[in-house]
Amino acid sequence: MTDVPPQEQDLDALAASLRLDASDIGVFFQVLATRLNDAMPGIVTLAREGGLFKKDHPVKKITVRAGEDVLEAELRGGTVLARHAHAVRGITVRSEELDFQAWLRALLGVLQTRAQSSAEASAALRALVT
Repeated sequence: MTDVPPQEQDLDALAASLRLDASDIGVFFQVLATRLNDAMPGIVTLAREGGLFKKDHPVKKITVRAGEDVLEAELRGGTVLARHAHAVRGITVRSEELDFQAWLRALLGVLQTRAQSSAEASAALRALVT
């Protein structure tokens, strides 16, 4: 048996599956956006590409507002630009640029923290991990 807590095992398993799925970042980004929005519609905002003559409007930016944490990921030119900001009473006190893997881990950490007190966040974390 392992001495790693179950939640950390879940995070590690998700991180491993995300590395495998990230070979086509555009598809992965769309799937992640949909899963996050379906699991937590109240705290996730999706910005979509515009265009009058486009058949579909893929997601170009994901914003997750979880308490004092704001996590943003934007798909631009085949890469993901990611940022994690922390605000206190509406004022951003810290903001950092992250690579996409680090952003995903930060997102999972925020969800894990919220899952301890919120059934919605707990369900979202389970939906991402399974």
